Amino acid sequence: MAVYSKNGEYGEDPVSVDIADRGLLLGDGIFETILLRDGVPVFLGAHMARLTAGAVALGIDIKFDEIDITKRISELAVKNRIEKQTGSARVTLTRGAGRRGLSIEGANEPTLLITVNAYDRISHIEPANVLVSRACRAERSVSAKYKTLNYIDNVMAREEASAAKLEDAVMLNHAGRVACASAANVFIIRGDGEVVTPPVREGALPGVVRNIVLQSGNEAGLVIVEAEIERHELKKSAIILTNSLIGLRLATLKNGTISQSAYSIFEKLKSCYESEIEKDLKLRAGH
Repeated sequence: MAVYSKNGEYGEDPVSVDIADRGLLLGDGIFETILLRDGVPVFLGAHMARLTAGAVALGIDIKFDEIDITKRISELAVKNRIEKQTGSARVTLTRGAGRRGLSIEGANEPTLLITVNAYDRISHIEPANVLVSRACRAERSVSAKYKTLNYIDNVMAREEASAAKLEDAVMLNHAGRVACASAANVFIIRGDGEVVTPPVREGALPGVVRNIVLQSGNEAGLVIVEAEIERHELKKSAIILTNSLIGLRLATLKNGTISQSAYSIFEKLKSCYESEIEKDLKLRAGH
């Protein structure tokens, strides 16, 4: 049975959840999914910064810090026997139990749940086949700006892809432009070699990997910009999906092709990203 941490206490599956917890009843909370390398969380500082920003925006009290989270994740990796392999950690913060209804009055004790699992990245090496989902990304919503527990549109987009026997779905915003994928940020490689990702104002989540790709790719001499992406561009461009677990993965619309030049750009970006992981792990080991 898997071991988890809830409000600083360890337990084994199944996880007990208060039936009045607003995270369960209303999606009132936020979360982070973090890559583990030999039990060590990758880019934890960036994840904690985003988690903190989300908590502040939602008005959820934070009673822990990066040191606490690092300790809990490391201990859970050992308890679940994944300290010597690639894994994932999920940190979930809810407003906690409250009164019936929408008012947050009385919900003063947040719930912090941390789980870890083994993760196999091998299945995400080959290019993915994706479709354009009918589910829309609400670019002006709080849930588009922060990693909240309100994921139903993304769930429906992924189910649409699964029903078509494809691996993911690109979501458009209300203007009909590209925002993100069901669980990833989206980049495209245009024919001239320019790499483009939608700005946050278009409904793109401010992804941890997205930000690293933007910075490290430009430092490596590639042309990477934030700009609007029209739907029709997906047909003639290589697509890159990014999130903390898959890292970077090439994709195309169904039966699409990827040029050799696009492959070369992708490999350079992937190399930059892996270098940033190594830097982060060395920095963490130094502490």
